[in-house]
Amino acid sequence: MSAIINNKFRTFNADNFISSIGTNGVYLLIGKNDAWTGASRGEYIATTPSDTVIPIPIDTDIASAKHWDDVIAAKKIITSNVSHVIKRVDWTSGTAYDAYSDDVEDQIGKDFFVFSEPSFNVYKCIDNGSGGSTKVGAPVSTVEPTGTGTDLLPTADGYVWKFMFQVQQADVLKFVTTDWLPVNSPATDNQSAQEAVETAAINGKLEYIRVTNGGTGYIDDNGNVAGATDNTITLASTASAVNGTYDNMNVYITTGTGVGQLRTISTYVGGTKIATLTSAWTTNPSPSDSVYSVAPKVTVSSGSDNGLAATARVKTITGGVIKKIDVVDKGTDYRIATATITGGAGVNAAVIPVISPIGGHGNNPVTELGGAYVMLNTRLIGNDGTDFPVNDDFRKVHLVVNPKLNGSETIASENTYNKDELQQDSGEIIYSEFRAPINRAPDSTEDIKLVVEF
Repeated sequence: MSAIINNKFRTFNADNFISSIGTNGVYLLIGKNDAWTGASRGEYIATTPSDTVIPIPIDTDIASAKHWDDVIAAKKIITSNVSHVIKRVDWTSGTAYDAYSDDVEDQIGKDFFVFSEPSFNVYKCIDNGSGGSTKVGAPVSTVEPTGTGTDLLPTADGYVWKFMFQVQQADVLKFVTTDWLPVNSPATDNQSAQEAVETAAINGKLEYIRVTNGGTGYIDDNGNVAGATDNTITLASTASAVNGTYDNMNVYITTGTGVGQLRTISTYVGGTKIATLTSAWTTNPSPSDSVYSVAPKVTVSSGSDNGLAATARVKTITGGVIKKIDVVDKGTDYRIATATITGGAGVNAAVIPVISPIGGHGNNPVTELGGAYVMLNTRLIGNDGTDFPVNDDFRKVHLVVNPKLNGSETIASENTYNKDELQQDSGEIIYSEFRAPINRAPDSTEDIKLVVEF
């Protein structure tokens, strides 16, 4: 038997932990005002720790007792100071990035999204211009993504991005660090751009078809429409004079009247430049302003009752090699998909449709970007009432759930407590972190950020 723990199991546990903050008393404990020194049975393994060589905590029963012995004070953590976080990947010019793929194991471990610091926007990489998902061998990104629309955002360097969300200013001080960014879903009332993306997301959408092999010998033709009837198009005078050259290829109206229409050519007559189509135009292109592109045909297929209406075209051919596919209609509800290239006199092209995650790109940035981490932020200001001593230091930080009041079975509920107000060994210490000494002064503020991985 073999098994794995899925990433969604991790985000599920992170969700539940955040929810539990509102129904349980979760407190930040600070402790240990004496220096790290000497061995400690069951608390850490180091034999000669110091305030510059911090020991690594271990999880034992005796450690919990020692932590309680060292407690100085406690402060309650409130839900507004807790958030899913994702790793911070800053966009940097000259850096290659991974692209999203539906078949990559441990996608959230990849650098497939970026943080744009000027705008505080987060973008998912849909296409890195490499024909693959990995950043190894991919061209570097040189144009920073911008914009907050719901459509894909191509940049001049060949990358294609998807806006996911903007980090809110209210969350910057609480949750943004050099390593982490806050993320939430669904969007809140003041996250209109993220809400628009979540609303526009479509399950099983084909946003992108990756070219894995451009093949050789492919032809195309581009020009102004010379004429059209319901089921024909007359190509430009520069088009091939050889009968059948464009048979079984696609023609697409790139600009002008009838823009966006994609049709298949059944027969082509070189002498007249007239191509007969397998289906009629919805709107006949016009010689006055319509521009066409003829290229090899792309056929998108899926399993029975699986996927609807996606169409695509070859957008770019360079030296007989197919470089880029444009998805004309992205369709819906694809679970599996294949695509083939036919016509155009070439051979060996291979492409792979990349299906969006369940719900569509941007539907749930927490699960899509790896929000299996939770940050808890607690700010200690001076005495913080009267319970936090000053002119002293601390070296331990813990999370404890549902500690009890000293001499009582009552669960703690107030905002702060000093060490004498809490019952030793009560509740459950669920997190421990050892630090270098942090000195507390009457005018000091400690902004403590703990990141828990699920």
